Amino acid sequence: MGQDTIPTTGGAGGLRGRWPRLSAASLRWAVGLFCGFIGSFILVAPHQFVGPPFAVMGRFTAAWAAASVVAGYALLAVAVFRPRRTVRVAVHAAAALVLFSLAFCFYQAAAWTGLICYGVLGFGILSAVLPARRPGPPEVLGHDLFALLMGLIAAAIGGVMVALSGIFRAPFLHPNRPNELFYGMLLLLSGALLCYVQARRHPPRWLLWCAHLSSGAALIAFGAVSAWPRSSWTGIAILWGFGGAVALLPWLRPALARVDTGALNTRLSLALATAMSVALILCVAVVTSREEGLSAGQAQETLRVEAGARAQAVRDYVEMGGARAAAVASMAGRLPLATAVQHRLLAESLPVLRDMAALAIVDREARLVARAGETVLGESSLRAAAAGEARPRAMAVQLGIDEVSRQPLLLISAPVIDLQGRNTATLIMAFRPAALGRRIARPGAIVSLADGYGRMIARRRGGVASDSALPAGWDLRVRAGAPPDAAGNLVSFAIVPAFDWVVAVERPRRAALAGVERGRDLAFWLLVLVVPLAVAAGILAARRITRPLETLADAVGELAAGNPSAPLEASRISEVERLSAAFREMRDRLAERTRESERLAAELRARAEALADSDRRKDEFLAMLAHELRNPLGAISTASYMLGQLPSPEPPFARSIAIIQRQIQHLVRLVDDLLDVSRITRGKIELRREPLDLVAVVRNAVESTRSFTEARGHQVRLALPAEPLPLLADATRLEQVLANLLRNSAKFTSPDGRIEIVARRDGGMAVVTVRDTGVGIVPELLPRIFDLFTQGSQGLDRSAGGLGIGLTLVRTLVELHGGQVEARSDGPGRGSEFIVRLPLALLPAGTPNAMSQVESG
Repeated sequence: MGQDTIPTTGGAGGLRGRWPRLSAASLRWAVGLFCGFIGSFILVAPHQFVGPPFAVMGRFTAAWAAASVVAGYALLAVAVFRPRRTVRVAVHAAAALVLFSLAFCFYQAAAWTGLICYGVLGFGILSAVLPARRPGPPEVLGHDLFALLMGLIAAAIGGVMVALSGIFRAPFLHPNRPNELFYGMLLLLSGALLCYVQARRHPPRWLLWCAHLSSGAALIAFGAVSAWPRSSWTGIAILWGFGGAVALLPWLRPALARVDTGALNTRLSLALATAMSVALILCVAVVTSREEGLSAGQAQETLRVEAGARAQAVRDYVEMGGARAAAVASMAGRLPLATAVQHRLLAESLPVLRDMAALAIVDREARLVARAGETVLGESSLRAAAAGEARPRAMAVQLGIDEVSRQPLLLISAPVIDLQGRNTATLIMAFRPAALGRRIARPGAIVSLADGYGRMIARRRGGVASDSALPAGWDLRVRAGAPPDAAGNLVSFAIVPAFDWVVAVERPRRAALAGVERGRDLAFWLLVLVVPLAVAAGILAARRITRPLETLADAVGELAAGNPSAPLEASRISEVERLSAAFREMRDRLAERTRESERLAAELRARAEALADSDRRKDEFLAMLAHELRNPLGAISTASYMLGQLPSPEPPFARSIAIIQRQIQHLVRLVDDLLDVSRITRGKIELRREPLDLVAVVRNAVESTRSFTEARGHQVRLALPAEPLPLLADATRLEQVLANLLRNSAKFTSPDGRIEIVARRDGGMAVVTVRDTGVGIVPELLPRIFDLFTQGSQGLDRSAGGLGIGLTLVRTLVELHGGQVEARSDGPGRGSEFIVRLPLALLPAGTPNAMSQVESG
C-alpha cells in the first residue's frame, strides 16, 4: 500500500513538527470502492435510488453513476500505480467532484447526514494530494487520513444531533424520543476519541484499537437504525462499509502495507480485475436497461389499448344513456305536456333507470315542466341542456351542477316529440360521474376522464396507492396533439369517439415494471457475488502469469548470491519460456566463465605472489648492494684523496685522479639514491619536520648543484618572493628533492642552455617551478615519468647516465610532505617543467623581506 502523506501542520510556528503525518492510501481505497459500488448499483438498479437526493439529479443520474464508476476505478489505479503528480491531482479532483455533487443533492433534500459525510470526504480526498512538508513514511499504526475523516464525520453528525435536536427527520429520531440524544452522544464521543488518537504522535496500541472499534460500532449502529430501514444504499455503504473499515483499520493497514504495489503481480491483478468487473457491470447495465426499455414499451402499448377500451366503454355507456333518454322522451311526447302527467311519468321511470340521479322536462323556453329525483337542477343547467338538445343531434351531453350538493352532474338531453311531430319540450336525464367512473375503473391503474376543456368528469384509482401525476389541463394538451408526461407513471391517452372527452390511463412505473425491477435487483446481487469471483479470477490469472517471472527473479537473486543451481519453473507462456531459456543459457555460460575466471585468478594470485616475492628480494638485494658498495667506495675515495695530496703529480696522473674523484662522487650519489629507494619501499624512511623557510631551502639546493650546472655551462636563473614561504618539513629531504630536479634538468639540457627556478605563494600552497630548455619529454612518457627506473630514450653512450630513480624519490618525498609534483612538456626539443606544491605553515616573524635574483652562468 502506498504511503503518500499530507501535511497536518498549522503554520510556520510552534505547530510545525507537532502533528504526525497522515497516510492517504486507506482513503483512496475506501473512496474508490465506494464510488465504484454506488455507481455500479445505480447503473444496474436505478429504481433503488428514487429518494429525494436522487430526484434532484433527475435525468443526470445515469451520467453521474458512470462518472462515479470511472472516478472510483481511477482512484484505485492511483493507489496501486502511483502515477505522476498531475495525474493524481486530476483523479482526486474528479473523485472530489463526484462527492461534492452528491453532497449538494443531499443538501437540496435536507438530508444532513449525507451532506456531512460526502462534504467531509470530498474535502479530505482533495487534501490527499497536498505536498508533504516532511519526508518519510508515517507510522504503520494510526495517523491515517481516512480514520481522521471518519472521526470528524461521526463527531459532526453527533454534535448536530445533540445541538440541533429535531433536525434529522428519520422516524426513529423523533424529537420526543430519547434515541436522538443517545445516538448523538455515542457518535460525538467515539468520533472525538478517534480524532484525538489520530492527532497524537505515538498513541498507545490499546487506545488505538479502542478508538477504532468504538467509532466503527457507533457508525454501524447508526446505519442500522437510519439507513437500513429506508433502504438508503449510499448511507448503508458509508455507515456500514466505512464503519467496518474503521473498526478493522489497525489490522488492515499493516496487511495492505505488506502488499508490494510496484510488483507486476499486483498491477496485473488490478488491471485484470478492473477489466473483468467493469465489463460485467457494463454488460449487465446495458442488458437490464434494454430489458427495461422493452418492458416499458410493452406496458405502454398495453396502456394504449386499455385507454382505447376505456374510451369505447365511455361512449357505449353514454349512448346507452341516450337511448334510454330517447325512450322516456318518446313516452312523454304521447302524453299531454301537463306537470302532473309528466311528473307521474318521470317518477315511474326513475326507479327503472339505474344510475340516474334525476329526470326533468323543460319546455321550449327552458321552463321546468316536471322533475323527479333528489338532485336539483339549476336554471343554468336546464338552459344548457335545452340548448344542447337544440343542436342537430339526436342526443346531447352536457355537464351540470347539483344546486344542493354542488357536485358535478352529467346531463343527457333528448327532444320530446308530440303526436303531431312537433318538438314541444326537452327531456333531461342527469346522473353522477361516479356511475361513469365505475365503468372506466381498471385494477392497478388510474383512469381519468376529462371533457377536453380542462374539466374533470371522473377519475378512478383502481387500488393504486399513489395519486395521478397528470398536470392541470392535460386534456387540453392531448387535444392539441402534445400529450404530457406523468412523472413516475406510465400513461396513455385516448379520445372518446363522437365526443370531445379524453381518457387517460396511468400506471405507476414501479408497478408496471415490477418484474423487470426484481430482475435488475437479482442481477445486481448476482453481480455483487460475481465481481469478487471475477476479481479473484483476475488475481489468480495474474499470479499464474507472473509466477514463472517470480521464479526467474528468485533464480537471478540466487545467482547473484552465489548459488547458480536454483531451479527454474517451466512456463506455457512463450515469452516467459524464451526468457527462462535465455537465462539458463546465460547462467551456464556465466558458470563456465566463472570457472575459467577462478582458474585465471588462481594463476594471477600465484604470479602476484611470485612477483611480490621477487620484488621483496629485489629490495633486499638493492639494500644489500648499496651497503656493500659503500665500503669499497669509501676505501677508493680515501685512496683517491691520498693520491690527490701527493706533491706536484704529473698532468696525466692529475687528470686520472680528478676523473676517479668525480666518478666516485657519482657512484656515491647513485648508492645514496639506492639506499633511499630501499628505505622508501620498505617504509623505513622518516622525516624530521621542523619550521623552515622554503626560500632558504631553494637557495641551498642551487648552491649544492652550482658546480654541476657550471661544469655544463648552464645559465641558472633564480626568482624568489620577497615574503617567506614557511613550511613544516624536513629541510634535508626538500633540498634533496630540489637538487634532484636541478640535476635532472642539467643532465637533459644541452650546454649553454637555461634553467629557471621560481618559488611563489599560491593560496595556501608554496609552489616551486623548475623549467629548462632541454630535450623535453615525449607525450607517451609523461604519465610514467615518476615511476621507478623510468628513463627517456638515450643513445648507446648513455651520456645522461643515472638509474631512473631520482624522480621517483622526488615524488615520494613530496607526497610524504603532503604535497604534489607535476611534470609538463610541449614535446621533444621544447624543454620540460616540474612543479612542486607544498602546504604552507606558520613561520615565526623575522624572515627577510627582499626579492632575490641570482644569475649564474
